[in-house]
Amino acid sequence: MTKFTQNDVLIEKEETLYDGFFKMKKVRLKHRLFQGGWSASIEREMMVRDDAVCVLLYDPRSDQVLLIEQFRPCAVKHESPWLLELVAGMVEPGEKDEDVARREALEEAGVEIKRLEYMFKFVPSPGGLVEYLRMYAGEFDASQVDLSQSFGLEEEGEDIRLHLMLAENAIDLLDSDIDNASTIMGLQWLALNKDLLRQKWT
Repeated sequence: MTKFTQNDVLIEKEETLYDGFFKMKKVRLKHRLFQGGWSASIEREMMVRDDAVCVLLYDPRSDQVLLIEQFRPCAVKHESPWLLELVAGMVEPGEKDEDVARREALEEAGVEIKRLEYMFKFVPSPGGLVEYLRMYAGEFDASQVDLSQSFGLEEEGEDIRLHLMLAENAIDLLDSDIDNASTIMGLQWLALNKDLLRQKWT
């Protein structure tokens, strides 16, 4: 079976419609068809973000997970726009995923990552968003967590509260309190791989 790649796409025109916190581009392109030949020209508007890294903070010795809670402007129509999430951050030019994970864990949760375990990568919304999100598990020491403090960078409008809990309790939140894709997938991955991860890290 033939597997198509980016070489099977012909970009005819690309223009920037907006360049702010996000970018909006308009693209006209053609792509190869499964039955042979090329598609007609397609025009699409696309929101463009830099790739991002998400980290599920896990202490294998105490079997605890550290989640963060913060306000999300795009969730103002939800029952509560304060979401329970994983630590995450954008990849800056020339930056490695591991550097992003360590920087964001310190900024958003006040913890240092010891080891990282790659989970997977995914496209959050391929119909309209240009972004790859790469997922990791990050080992941390739960005894060093300060739940009395708020975290995040003031200049980025962050105000973050920490939630430290047993892994099984975090996984149980999938039935009720977790409603963002990366956190759902991270906790589901942990439910499937926790025993192997604990063996590896301890």
